[in-house]
Amino acid sequence: MNPRKSVFAVLLMVLALPASAQVPEQGTFVAAKSCPAVVSIKKGSNPGNASVRPGQSYALVGKNKDEASHYWIEVPGAEPSRRWVAVDCGGINGEAPQEQQAGSPPAVPAPSTDAFYILAITWQPAFCEQHPGKAECRSQTSDRYDASHFTLHGLWPQPRDNVFCDVSAADQAASEGGNWKAIAPLPLTAATHAELEKVMPGAQSGLERHEWIKHGSCYPGRTPERYFADALRLMNEINSSAAARLMAANPGKTVTSKALRAAFDESFGAGAGDRIRVACKDDGKRRLIVELTLGLRGDIPAGTSLSDLLMASRPTDPGCPSGVVDRVGLQ
Repeated sequence: MNPRKSVFAVLLMVLALPASAQVPEQGTFVAAKSCPAVVSIKKGSNPGNASVRPGQSYALVGKNKDEASHYWIEVPGAEPSRRWVAVDCGGINGEAPQEQQAGSPPAVPAPSTDAFYILAITWQPAFCEQHPGKAECRSQTSDRYDASHFTLHGLWPQPRDNVFCDVSAADQAASEGGNWKAIAPLPLTAATHAELEKVMPGAQSGLERHEWIKHGSCYPGRTPERYFADALRLMNEINSSAAARLMAANPGKTVTSKALRAAFDESFGAGAGDRIRVACKDDGKRRLIVELTLGLRGDIPAGTSLSDLLMASRPTDPGCPSGVVDRVGLQ
């Protein structure tokens, strides 16, 4: 190539960058969480309230300096399309997100051994007595997994107001308004997606999108894959326990909260059942066990066992004293 033409091409590339961008880059930026995509780092201006979505990829154009606080990326549909995002919003070329530099918004908190969560698990046949029109209830059969196992409602970082972390206004409105299918599909591995469809039948109605936007967005790591993989691991422990076997063995019969708590003690250690609360609903004829909530404390992403998470939590009241274990089909 002609040396003059080469120099001229480089000069054009540099001039194409905004004043803040000092280092051109090539590659792919993958968002780890929802973050604003701004036109000006200094002013924070954001025409159109553009944002990046967790798990989505964007073409990388540059960064503002060698020790960057922001990346310059292409955001399809935004005007202008080239935007700045903070470095802790995602990683480039498969790398983990960098830490924020001084003067930038705070980074996502690391998991803590003191972190407190509520895990909500559902007895799906009883739920469907209340919501027969939902897709997951219309399709339920007696031989499907959720006919004889607990299902995942949600894993909720506490306190209760720890919700909707760095999500767009549109996604929050869709989540709160029940328009869950308006939220973009989540970037999950094929294995996690398949397991989630089995253990969370509400995914047929978009429940996983709602749970991610409202609660998972505040979970350590803030990626759908991490959030649901951890929740499914805990569900596997529960559905392999004496408590799940107790429910499956008693369709149409009454089970007490005392018996359920004793079953948790059997599988997870003495005192584990004291961290379980039973929720029931009356359908006009019977009182049905609909849901259990488990208090958990500790570092879930690190692989802490359900037994240890339960025992580190505080005891709670037992809730509903007893209820019927509903079977599939409207009774």
